[in-house]
Amino acid sequence: MLETLTNPPEDVVTNVTFAEKSNLLAVSSWDKTLRLYNVDSSENGKLVHKCEWSAPVMDCIFLEDDKKVAFGDLNKNLNLLDIETGAVVTVGRHNAPVRTVRFNSQLKSLVSGGWDKRIKVFDLRSTNLKPTADVEIYGKAYCMDMINNTLVVGDSMKRVYIYDLSRGLSGFSTPDTKDGILKFQYRYLRCFPDEKGFALSSIEGRVAWEYFSKDPEVVSQQYAFKCHRNKTSSENDVAYAVNTIDFHPQYGTFVTGGADGLVCAWDGFSRKRLWKSVTFDTSVASVSFNSTGDKLAIAVSDVFQLNPSQSATTNICIREIKPDECKPRKFK
Repeated sequence: MLETLTNPPEDVVTNVTFAEKSNLLAVSSWDKTLRLYNVDSSENGKLVHKCEWSAPVMDCIFLEDDKKVAFGDLNKNLNLLDIETGAVVTVGRHNAPVRTVRFNSQLKSLVSGGWDKRIKVFDLRSTNLKPTADVEIYGKAYCMDMINNTLVVGDSMKRVYIYDLSRGLSGFSTPDTKDGILKFQYRYLRCFPDEKGFALSSIEGRVAWEYFSKDPEVVSQQYAFKCHRNKTSSENDVAYAVNTIDFHPQYGTFVTGGADGLVCAWDGFSRKRLWKSVTFDTSVASVSFNSTGDKLAIAVSDVFQLNPSQSATTNICIREIKPDECKPRKFK
């Protein structure tokens, strides 16, 4: 079953993300809003808060208590919304737009990646805007994810940085790096739930399956596959950007959303597609599973990839996930 929420953003969606302990959904957008929806069955996808901001909101993430949402904006600021009071405070700043944000519970800090080619860490226990860590990367921060104390960043120069933060801030001094995993510009990355690696997508309809380990036997299991493509002839196909990835919290399978207007579910271990959605009117900009894996939020939004000449409506849809839909092949 697919439910479309009322009161969607009026411009391109940059991210959708569920809270860790509830069915509260945060949606950030170029329309300068951060919206919160309660998608519990009893609330029927009610819009419970709308934060109107001074600039487009580029990314958002819940903190561990689900009472605050951090977001980065086009005006170079990293901000924190208190859901209960509606108050917003600026906790950090870059020299260019803040593209991506994550929270580290061990450091009690927000980690932000900016188009100023910097990764910054801001301790939420501090009262000033000075970062506790500020590291330069090769290109603009395009995508980022964190699983416990492992931070992974992909930049505009197609380099991936892997930081081990179990050692605290000293982990920023010696990252592992991987270059040219995919041929074309990186679009999105998401860490495996088992903390062993990450999936990385590009604008050319490909996803790479990568491991952190340098063991040759493990490295030999890495691969990349084509997806979100439309064959135009026996020899040629049109490749669409893979805009978003999320893993099922229970089974470790994952979904991708593409500029072709499709959501596809995959078993990364068997290298098989499990299912694909109906084709939406325009690009799938972002997806997010809730903590129990029985709901999938899908942002359908024209990110200027599918058909820029055609005006498309932004929608936030909730897909109910049946118990067997995302099970790996071997358990079906």
